[in-house]
Amino acid sequence: MKLINKSLRAIAIICLISACSTDLITESEVIADPEIISNNNTEFAFEVMNVVNEHRASLNLAPLEWHTDSEIFAVHHCIYMVERNEPSHDNFFERAEALRDMGASLVSENVAYGFRDARSVLEGWLGSPEHKEAIEGNYTHSGIGVILDKNDIPYYTQIFIK
Repeated sequence: MKLINKSLRAIAIICLISACSTDLITESEVIADPEIISNNNTEFAFEVMNVVNEHRASLNLAPLEWHTDSEIFAVHHCIYMVERNEPSHDNFFERAEALRDMGASLVSENVAYGFRDARSVLEGWLGSPEHKEAIEGNYTHSGIGVILDKNDIPYYTQIFIK
């Protein structure tokens, strides 16, 4: 009986891992489609960047500069999350590797959904030690994606690079 339980658990884990790790488009292909940015709610994305930079300034940290390639990856990941109806960091290592191949030495990511304004997103991220660490980290550039689902619920991805 223990062998059957272990086997079933192993099969369930394998199914879970394989279900979460595939993307419709590979991360390395994302950069080849810069028009994906047209899906971004850029006004909202810039608002998020502004409140993040205000927070960084309050700590005497340099502001993050906008990075279009990071935005492309962020928008693509937001679309991925909307299609799956859940926030996730699925495939982060692929995004990070692609950005490192483009010259980034350090990459991090914050995701969120459901927050209705930029200040709320920031407060949510600051309430999580890992997300706060990214916001306050030694990064120089960032790109943000904000995509609304069919119910107008926003999904966010902010990618930080140095």
